[in-house]
Amino acid sequence: MQEFLRKDFAKILKHNGLDARRLMRESDSTVARIYDRNLDGLDLSVDLYGPYARILDYGDEPLSDAERTEVIDIVRRFLYVESDKVIYKERKKRPNGEQHEKGDESLIVDVKENSHLFKTELLKYVDTGLFLDQAKTRKALEESAFGLKVLNLFSYTGSFSVYAAYGGAERVDSVDLSNVYTAWARENLDANGFFDQDKYPTIASDAEAYVEKAVKDGRKWDVIIFDPPSFSNSHKAHDFDLKKDYLFYLYNFTKLLNDGGVVIFSENLSSFNLDKGKIKAYYKTQEMTDEFRAFGFTRKRSTLRIFRLEKVKEFKGEVMKRIIDDDSLEMLSLKEEGGKREKKPVKREERREERRDYGAPRRSYGIERGSFKDRKSFDGDERSRREERRFDDRPSYGRDFDRYERRSYGERRRDDDFSSRRKFSDARPERRSYDRPDYDRKPRWDRDDRPRRDYQERPRRYDDRPRREDDEARGARRFEDRRERPSYSEDRPRRARKAPVPYGYDEFRRTKGRDEKKND
Repeated sequence: MQEFLRKDFAKILKHNGLDARRLMRESDSTVARIYDRNLDGLDLSVDLYGPYARILDYGDEPLSDAERTEVIDIVRRFLYVESDKVIYKERKKRPNGEQHEKGDESLIVDVKENSHLFKTELLKYVDTGLFLDQAKTRKALEESAFGLKVLNLFSYTGSFSVYAAYGGAERVDSVDLSNVYTAWARENLDANGFFDQDKYPTIASDAEAYVEKAVKDGRKWDVIIFDPPSFSNSHKAHDFDLKKDYLFYLYNFTKLLNDGGVVIFSENLSSFNLDKGKIKAYYKTQEMTDEFRAFGFTRKRSTLRIFRLEKVKEFKGEVMKRIIDDDSLEMLSLKEEGGKREKKPVKREERREERRDYGAPRRSYGIERGSFKDRKSFDGDERSRREERRFDDRPSYGRDFDRYERRSYGERRRDDDFSSRRKFSDARPERRSYDRPDYDRKPRWDRDDRPRRDYQERPRRYDDRPRREDDEARGARRFEDRRERPSYSEDRPRRARKAPVPYGYDEFRRTKGRDEKKND
């Protein structure tokens, strides 16, 4: 590792470590993000989980053994962590949406965030079970969840559910497809004292099936937490792709929310773009990413985006998912009640085949200028052609430009008959531009026969103005030699320099005596 990179990395760890420990002490927490890929040469993240420091390598090529040892040593010394409690893991990129591999070793650490207890796993999985970048979002939910019904879809380990329960929510439903994470969410709720499974149920179910069933049953919530993964494939349900499936959930959420209900939608996919135009009629959208950015996470590297969607009206229609091609591309087919159904998306190859089909007669512009006719059909049936309209047959209006332009400037000025210049002239010759002898004539300003003035005959003199009698007395206007110019500064009388005036006085006044004052 280069020397400057080593020094900068150590400075960031020391500075952020001190600030993080102060904030952790104030909020009763034992977790924080210290380093978030701040330097270009070190694509790492460093987190504190209680007494442990966890290093996650995001680089395309992992660090070498020597660099890894050096990074661990710097983290140990500047974060004041013991050597055996520094954990280093690699986060390899997943090709084609594959899942991260699980490790053989396990290390469970109980941590606190805003005085709430959570179970974390530092070795077995790439993710620890607690996303630190959502700390402020969870805190905002806790402050506004009193007396509300909350649905936590894609609940993962139930961290949002714990915060909602602490905030006094009337009911919190946690839904996730994985049995492991559902049991994990149950443990987090029990660790914080929420044992009532009727009030705080944890459900292992496919999110799509659960939403469709809830719509049929007519269930309602006040807040829906929608924090899905970017991509998920499982043998229990259909594959989930955020870009293709998010509209299916947002339209259905309008049927599950009470009037004025809110969807907290968060995603972590850099290539995702929320299409606000398609949900504008049903939601009032507000992005809260900057307001909910947690400590230690840089704006440059973070891909997390958080949206607050407030329900405006319910989607009155049917929302379906269906496979329309061989590539299993799932699209939405939206049909409003009493409205027109959207056209089915057609593949580019199908459009080309439709264009090649000449079974039906089609109109097109012909090759001839000004003609509009019907094309012959493929089966040989010939339709009647329209009468061709030629542009040369149109009546020609306007003044006689040929005769008018050929006249000289003097002739136009002396001509008293302006009948040829009127807009509509009956007695004018037929316009035939192709047989004019001077068709390629010169520009108009060169054909003007006005007498021209030759400026070369008598050059302009700038000093031929009439002279006054006292010009010689005043002095010449120009001087052949600069040294002959009189010096006006020598003849000018100099002004007397005033004496300096003391600060605060405009002038000195003579003091009056006692007798003078009596006379006044």
